[in-house]
Amino acid sequence: MLALSLILLLLTVALVWASEKLFSRLVEEFYVPVIQDFISFVNKGERYPLIHTISELRLRVFKNKLGINKAEETKACSDRRNFGKEVSEEQKVFCSRYDELIDLARSQISISKVFEPLYLNYEPELLREIEKQKARDALRIWIRQKLNCLDDHFRCGRDERAMLKRVTGFDEETLASYRRLLINLDKKLFPEEQILPPVQAMDLETQCDFVQKGKTYDVKQGMVYIGGGPFTMGTEEGPENEIPKREVHVDGFWIDRCEVTNYQYLLYLGKDPFLRKSTFPRKFHDGNYLKNWMDDLMPPMGEELKPVVNVSWYAARYYCNALGKRLPSEAEWEKVARDQTEGEYPFEGGAEFLPDYGWFRDNSGGLIHIAAEKTPNSYGVYDTLGNAWEWVFDHYGFYRLQNKDNPQGPKTGAYRVLRGGAWNDPAEYLRPALRRDTLPQSTRFNVGFRCAADLPE
Repeated sequence: MLALSLILLLLTVALVWASEKLFSRLVEEFYVPVIQDFISFVNKGERYPLIHTISELRLRVFKNKLGINKAEETKACSDRRNFGKEVSEEQKVFCSRYDELIDLARSQISISKVFEPLYLNYEPELLREIEKQKARDALRIWIRQKLNCLDDHFRCGRDERAMLKRVTGFDEETLASYRRLLINLDKKLFPEEQILPPVQAMDLETQCDFVQKGKTYDVKQGMVYIGGGPFTMGTEEGPENEIPKREVHVDGFWIDRCEVTNYQYLLYLGKDPFLRKSTFPRKFHDGNYLKNWMDDLMPPMGEELKPVVNVSWYAARYYCNALGKRLPSEAEWEKVARDQTEGEYPFEGGAEFLPDYGWFRDNSGGLIHIAAEKTPNSYGVYDTLGNAWEWVFDHYGFYRLQNKDNPQGPKTGAYRVLRGGAWNDPAEYLRPALRRDTLPQSTRFNVGFRCAADLPE
């Protein structure tokens, strides 16, 4: 019995060794077109470049080893393998070879001790092809997508999850190897970054009091208190929707120092899948929600500290409410933006000094900018004028004269209010009194928000 066991063990080892050797020969034979295909798919922005590459590779192997000319020629074998369908006698030998190739790839690629050394052997060729096709930035996006998928327990695209399961079986050792190779590849693509300081999130923490990972959450973090009392709202002369100029009263409230950034939004999305690009219900946006994000957990590269835009009123409200806050009312927003003044602009000198306080068409260079780069107002609040329009809570409507205490817009209506102007607007749009209306499902490239809260001082 012992002798038989030893013989079986030796046969198993021999078969594994033979499979590994055969797999290595296949890799050596096909690695050049595989690398070229993969980098090309990444550069084209394909959502699943690895899946496309594997599909192309299978076709190449089948052409070379099975003599087929079209992928459809393997359909009968695939149906037999996946659904148990019968094939004709003349197809059985062909399908047996088909099964051998599929089984060989699946058995070897899921063994990290086999795959990792093979990958490292051909990594220099991969790096050369990346430089040849100028694909460093595109590949970094792909790497971050994969790492985010792993970090999020595979709650990524349906095809991505299926491929991970098929290739790795969610084996912890294989997944750890996959993660390690991704991180090391990123470091090799951008060696200059390994000696640079971390992203300037800490600088903004000083100005905006961002809540960092690992810290105890405090609703007041990043907010300033605005004392209650009267202020002058609206204009004496101007568009019909800005008049009349009148005194109103608001109770004290808290408001964010800065517009909510991609960085802050990402921190929340990491905890709550509801607001993510792929899962936020379609009825709450116009189809362009987070259009500038590359994936569920991937804001635009290098724009983590800029205001989050392409968010609907519903998304802004949900985010604020989830953090124990709310959207500011239109009156609260204007009180902050007016900064205890009554003029057209909330600082002496008028529009001439606007470049000191906000980003707009004349000084933005055609781009949205990092939060809190301009001078704050006397409350310590940044960017009320310019950079990004801001959602407020109210329905849009003409002012009602009798509504002077904590005024709100109409109780119902099709539109919500935007305030503040944006980086691409002319100076006259950056007035505290200016109002704009849009559908709450709207997700525009220059519209963001900040939150308010009702809390004791």
